[in-house]
Amino acid sequence: MTSVSTGPMTFPEFDADYVASRSDPEAQIYGEEVLSQEPMASVLKNNPEIYFVQQKRGADWGKWEFQAGAYYDTTTGAKHPAWQSEALPRATREIEQLRRDLVWWGYCVIEDAVAPDKVESLRDRVTAQAEGERLAGIAFKTMSGQNVHTCVNKGASFAELIELSPRTVPGTAVIEQLMNEALGVGWICTSLIAAISTKGGAPQALHQDQAGIHPDSRSPMSVNILTPLTDVDETNGGTLVIPGSHRLLSDAVREGVPVGKLPPAINIEAKAGSMVLTDGRLLHGTGINHTDSPRIVMLCNMQKPWLRQQENWMLSVAPEVLETASPKLLQRMGYQATLLAQTNEGHGFGAGGGVGEAAGALVEFRRAADRGEYLRVGELGPDSSEEDLQAAYTLRQVVADSKAAARSGPKRSAVSKVQPGKI
Repeated sequence: MTSVSTGPMTFPEFDADYVASRSDPEAQIYGEEVLSQEPMASVLKNNPEIYFVQQKRGADWGKWEFQAGAYYDTTTGAKHPAWQSEALPRATREIEQLRRDLVWWGYCVIEDAVAPDKVESLRDRVTAQAEGERLAGIAFKTMSGQNVHTCVNKGASFAELIELSPRTVPGTAVIEQLMNEALGVGWICTSLIAAISTKGGAPQALHQDQAGIHPDSRSPMSVNILTPLTDVDETNGGTLVIPGSHRLLSDAVREGVPVGKLPPAINIEAKAGSMVLTDGRLLHGTGINHTDSPRIVMLCNMQKPWLRQQENWMLSVAPEVLETASPKLLQRMGYQATLLAQTNEGHGFGAGGGVGEAAGALVEFRRAADRGEYLRVGELGPDSSEEDLQAAYTLRQVVADSKAAARSGPKRSAVSKVQPGKI
């Protein structure tokens, strides 16, 4: 008699308890790398004061105890007794000095990076948007004040900060060159946020933007572009940083030693319209605003293209923004794919789809979805009907358009290979 299987085959080696009994921490592969909490574990153990302030966003917002001498009770490098003799970064337009500052200190200050009229219009737009979101009851309250997220949907000039368009950012060539050197060509934007610090807000615990991502790296995985829309210093919440901490922490992880006592933090001093680049490994955080005026800084974090972005641009970007987006903006937001990452139904596409062009890229899938017309390829086989085999799958049309565009001339071919600083 033939036996009939009544369920999946079972093996004792596949039992969850059996697997767990043979998976003690010392038995696990790569445990030291995967499970290690360094460098922040020893940073916090030996510098507990940098994580003193508790986040409070509800009715207790603004109720926290100021402690004299704490990491946030500080000043700018030029005034700090521990730092004033050091050649800390100062605002400059010279790329050689900016390189030295970014490599050694973990940050640099680019003077006059943003056009003055754009600074004013961006500041007005952020102020109005923040008030509108408060009135709508959807404001994103932070321990320091308020953040405005997904700014690309909230004003045309914001997109130009992601693009680093020369119309808004005269310092484009310098900034993109530094970013290419730090992150490699092809870097993308993880998010664009307006960070507003107000009186009564608490300082932010010092942290790394790159926390947990290659903590032993010899170069950054991300670089944040901070654009002050108001002058910043020790009086109004200028960003707290520990100069050189990016090297101290990475070196400690590589050498397998704990991070010891760190130097004191300082406040960054920068004029509105400058841009401050910070290495993703640098310890930093929002300072205290002691004034009655809001401190506004745009945070535009750029990163290696294989890292998952903070902002889900694929879902959050408004259709009208996509309709007018340049190839560079689309690339920065991640609307491209390669055969290694972010493919769509197995295919990789460049960022094409600028104004007036027949879009033949990843963005076309999103546009089809917005129209309710995205037809995905489902189950097919030798017995599939002719109707199913010849269906108007979105993939079919996008691939056809992409191939046609590649044959049509250098304009579309260049678009499909868009790179930062190359448009």
